[in-house]
Amino acid sequence: MSEKRNHIEVVSLPEYAHTDPKFVVSGLCELGDGFFAQNGIAHRHDFYTIYWIRKGQMQHTIDTVTHAVKKNMLFFLAPGQVHKMEFSEKVEGYMIAFQDAFMCLKDQAATLMGINSSLFFNNQFSSVITLNPEQEKEFDMLVHMMMKELRQQATEYETALHGLLRYFLVLASRIKGSSMIATPEQHATHNSSQFLQFKNLIEEKYTILKNVSDYAALLHIKPVLLNEISKQLSGITAGEHIRNRVILEAQRYLYNTDLSAKEIAYKLGFEDPHYFSRFFKKYTSQTPSEFKEASRANV
Repeated sequence: MSEKRNHIEVVSLPEYAHTDPKFVVSGLCELGDGFFAQNGIAHRHDFYTIYWIRKGQMQHTIDTVTHAVKKNMLFFLAPGQVHKMEFSEKVEGYMIAFQDAFMCLKDQAATLMGINSSLFFNNQFSSVITLNPEQEKEFDMLVHMMMKELRQQATEYETALHGLLRYFLVLASRIKGSSMIATPEQHATHNSSQFLQFKNLIEEKYTILKNVSDYAALLHIKPVLLNEISKQLSGITAGEHIRNRVILEAQRYLYNTDLSAKEIAYKLGFEDPHYFSRFFKKYTSQTPSEFKEASRANV
């Protein structure tokens, strides 16, 4: 009988890089056999990750969605997302990985709002982009320039890496859709800053705070204003963001572990497991057990 899966492993950046870096760019094959063995198991990263698959076949499951990987696909994963790669053959490509301190993607800079919302922090919780041949050339040049800077470590190489990574993300944001990028004409900088603070607070507190009023109090604004800002910047209410985050985490546990609905309810801060089951069904149209059976039937 196989051992019960009761948690989702968290992988740190040094486990891939064998050092303690803030930034890594590497060919997938150079990461070693451990990379390919580890990615057959669902896990989380505590860092930002970009995968560029250039050759080979595999399935990439992000949270509960499985993607059939094609040539020149880019995957963007935020810290905490659950993913698993299943290789039918060895693939060629790159991994770019960095800690929040390197790029400060969670800061309040309005200039990064588009990168935050369209690539790593969006309503779908993930981004997948396919490059055409012309775009492939541009991204290939950027990746090799990053590798050169890391290898040579000349004066102010970290500044150069910041610029190259930011340009990489801007180009990806444009491909995904320029409508995702906030501009002063579209959104007030103050509102953008408060919305990012709200999204960060959800990540920190969704297991203990479930009401819009709780988050509004932490932001020192009224709940109705928080809902207005959320609707303006993302198209959905603040309450929907909170519910979506709780449901996503429940789905991650149902899909990737053998925990019961009752155990998951307690992990997510629900005192009454029956209420959790009703909550889950109300917003997914499935009970937790129905979701587990349906998702695993598709594996």
